[in-house]
Amino acid sequence: MKQFNFQKGQRGEEIASIYLARKGFRIIEKNFSTRFGEIDLIGLNGDRLVFIEVKLKIGVMFGTPEEMVNRRKLLQVQNTALAYLQKNSEIAAKYPLWQIDVVAIVLDSSGEVIRIDHYESVEL
Repeated sequence: MKQFNFQKGQRGEEIASIYLARKGFRIIEKNFSTRFGEIDLIGLNGDRLVFIEVKLKIGVMFGTPEEMVNRRKLLQVQNTALAYLQKNSEIAAKYPLWQIDVVAIVLDSSGEVIRIDHYESVEL
């Protein structure tokens, strides 16, 4: 099951990366990890650094991907983002503006994308 979740996560990140690249984002890092947690994607959008949480669901029978992103999860992403900025001071200095985005993806049972929603600058 853990292997399936890892593969599902990788698939979601791949879909989100392509989607965001088409919107003009440049992904600079994937799966940044600290003791606080992990950030799926880190990208640049214009003059802004963007920390991106990707949620993928196969169908919505057991809820939507958006329902998986709660205040606790956003706080974890924010703490991990702050750790990233501390560790990468030159990037932090170059991009003082930053935000957290969420990309929600729903696939059908054959793995085809039903929908992708990009929520920008998600607040806690």
